[in-house]
Amino acid sequence: MTHPPTQSEIKAMLAGAGLRPDRRRGQHFLIDGNLMRMLVEAAHLAPRDTVLEVGAGVGNLTGLLLPEAGHVVAVEVDPGLAAIARDRLAHAANLDLLVADVLADKHRVAPAVLEAIERRRAELGGPVKLVANLPYQAATPLVAELVRADPPPERLVFTVQKEVADRLVAAPGTPDYGPAGVLVQALARAEVVRRLAPSVFWPRPRVWSAMVCVRPSAARRGRVADLAVLRRTIDGLFGHRRKVAARSLALADPCGASPGTWARRLAAAGLDPGARGEAYSVEEIVRLANAIAREPRG
Repeated sequence: MTHPPTQSEIKAMLAGAGLRPDRRRGQHFLIDGNLMRMLVEAAHLAPRDTVLEVGAGVGNLTGLLLPEAGHVVAVEVDPGLAAIARDRLAHAANLDLLVADVLADKHRVAPAVLEAIERRRAELGGPVKLVANLPYQAATPLVAELVRADPPPERLVFTVQKEVADRLVAAPGTPDYGPAGVLVQALARAEVVRRLAPSVFWPRPRVWSAMVCVRPSAARRGRVADLAVLRRTIDGLFGHRRKVAARSLALADPCGASPGTWARRLAAAGLDPGARGEAYSVEEIVRLANAIAREPRG
C-alpha cells in the first residue's frame, strides 16, 4: 500500500463506521502523503526492524511501514478506528494491531505492548524503532520511557505538538528548557526535522506541530552512572523553577537534606549553588547526578 488515503477517503471511512474524530484523544489524522513518506524515510527501516507505531488510527502510516519493516506493532486505543485499520490491513502478515493505551499508568509502557515488541524483536534479531504520528497527550511520557528503556529503540521518528518538540531540543537558559529535554538530551541526540502547519492534519489542530528524530546514544547513556538518580536530580532541579538550585533540590529531597547541604554538593560538582536549575547544561546536570549516585550510602 503505497498511497495513503486522502482526507475525503478518511472522512468516508469514519462516516461509514458511524465515527468522528475524538479531540479528547488527540485524534488529528496526518493527511499529507509526502510527510508520511518523510517519516518512514527518516526511520531508515530495514527488513529486520521491529517498528512500534502509536496512534495507528485507520492505518494510514501503517500501510507505508509494512513493506519496509520486518514487523509492525501498531497500537490504537480507539476500538472503532482499530477495526477500520484491521479491515484495511487484513492482508498483512507482518502486523500486530493492539487495541490498547500504550501507557499503562501515564508513565509506564503497557506490558502487552512491551511483550509484543520483544517477541517480534527476538524473532527478527534486529532493532526496534518508533515511527508514529503521536497522540499529543502520550508523547512526552512515552518518549521519556522509550529513551530510558534497556535497550532503547535505535531511532524514534514522530510528529508531535510543536511546543513538545521545542522542549525536547531546548538549550539551557531558554523558557522551553526543562525535565523532558534534559532527560532526552542526556541519553540521545534529538533534532526537529520539520515544522508542520495545522493544514496537514484533519481535523486541523489549533497549534503547529513538528517532525522529530531522536537517536539514543550508547556513549551518552554510558556517561550516566544511575538513571534513577538522574531522573530524581532533574525533577529536583526543575520542581521549583523560580528557586535557586540548592533550595529546589532541598525541597524535593525525601531525606530532608538542607539547602546548605545541597549547596555544598553543587559546589563539589563544580556548579554554582546560587544558580537556577535551568542555567545548568545537560552535561553539568549529568555530572551532578553522577556525583550523587557515587556518594556513600549509610
